Amino acid sequence: MKFFETLRILTIILLLTSLSVVGQTLPDSVVIINNTYVNNFSGSDNIYRTQNYSIILKGNDYLLNGDRIAKSKILSLLAELTKQNNVDNSLAKYGIDTNWIKNNPTELLSIYSNKERIEWNEQQKQFIFKELTDLTNYNTELNYYLSSGNSYTMHNSYKSEFIIKFYNKEKISTQITSRKFVWGYKMPWTNLSGELIYNYNIEAKLKNIISSKEKTKETLENRRLLKYLVNKIVDNYMPTLYKYSAYSYQPEIDELKSDFTVLEAGEVYLSGGYMNDGQSAIKITLKNKLMFDNVSTIFFASKQNKTIYSRDSLKRDYKQYIDRIQAISFITDYLKSNPKTKLDIYYFNNKGINDDNIDNINKNPKQWKQHDDYLKSLETSQKLGVKFSFDIDQAIKTSKQVYCGCNYRYDKSYIEKAILFTILDENGNSSSWLLLPDNKVLLYLMQGDRVLNCSYQEFGNSRGLQYPCKLFDFNGKTIPK
Repeated sequence: MKFFETLRILTIILLLTSLSVVGQTLPDSVVIINNTYVNNFSGSDNIYRTQNYSIILKGNDYLLNGDRIAKSKILSLLAELTKQNNVDNSLAKYGIDTNWIKNNPTELLSIYSNKERIEWNEQQKQFIFKELTDLTNYNTELNYYLSSGNSYTMHNSYKSEFIIKFYNKEKISTQITSRKFVWGYKMPWTNLSGELIYNYNIEAKLKNIISSKEKTKETLENRRLLKYLVNKIVDNYMPTLYKYSAYSYQPEIDELKSDFTVLEAGEVYLSGGYMNDGQSAIKITLKNKLMFDNVSTIFFASKQNKTIYSRDSLKRDYKQYIDRIQAISFITDYLKSNPKTKLDIYYFNNKGINDDNIDNINKNPKQWKQHDDYLKSLETSQKLGVKFSFDIDQAIKTSKQVYCGCNYRYDKSYIEKAILFTILDENGNSSSWLLLPDNKVLLYLMQGDRVLNCSYQEFGNSRGLQYPCKLFDFNGKTIPK
């Protein structure tokens, strides 16, 4: 016990010496304020609750609500607040050698966690090496890392703020204020001079004084921080790296130049409306004289070993696809009257629709039966006098969407011959359509205020995502279901 008491005394002596060096004296009181703010959903917030911790020096002891607080804890916190390097937030402070970064791009890329996402052709390497040796990227990501948890979210409506005040003779001698945060670190703190302070030990020492149950990990340093920053930098540039993937298939893409001008090409990892099962594909945007000025063809060619899907099918079909889409009178009239509206015709490997599109729009016989069985069960329950605790009409609508899509129940051999196209107007309103084999036009999906000259209210009550599932003829006349 004597050893520990001696160690405690030595610690206090060292802290007092440290404080005297930086011109501080023992504070006679400390006030810690914890403000909680609530989002008012108008771009600002209001104080929801304030908790005060008043720590008073009585004789040789500090007291908080009558409980003794070790003097060493107070002195240790004050020592952290007054460290000379607190305003330094350089990479070097966290053990990162900036000179090494500028000269070792290959080694930096080797520590990236998801290297398999990219094949890394020469163009991709040249691009990312430049970004990995740019210290600006590291400083930016370091600041993002330290300030994460800065904003309110759908599930987080409260922020915290801490203010620490040291008093000498009833006057504030030192004060710092944390950032307002939803989660994450309390730093950067701001002192009375307006300087930003970066020191994780301040919040660690504060936690020991107020017995907080908050769990915040120590800041990353050295190799662990470097790996984190490299991952963030590479991930940020992933869209550009995917675009440069096209260089790996330049000979195949060049084959299309006999029929098209290649506007853009790049890799995409897709599922849902584009490629099946999350396949990786090269997306190629094409143009030629057969297309209206605001019409393009989007060719998705799945990657197959060291090449991409054959271009032969597209070359065989594109004229027919363009002619059929541009023969839809009510849509071409709109395009001519609205030259900033864009229409894209899609082609997936060897056809104008893929299995995911078909599944979303049409579903399959097994799912149709699930919906039909559900309707029968509801009907039986009603006959038995069962009282439902839910909206039956909404339940039926949801079941139909989930198990029947648009509920036209087309044979797969029929819908496989459809052509998907999308329309995007200058105001960001978008819609997805199918040109069916018998020249019926299906408006499957829309998002926004309008689709062509129609308000969203003609199809539903939401400006968000809607599934109109309406059929039209080439003149825009609605075809009854």
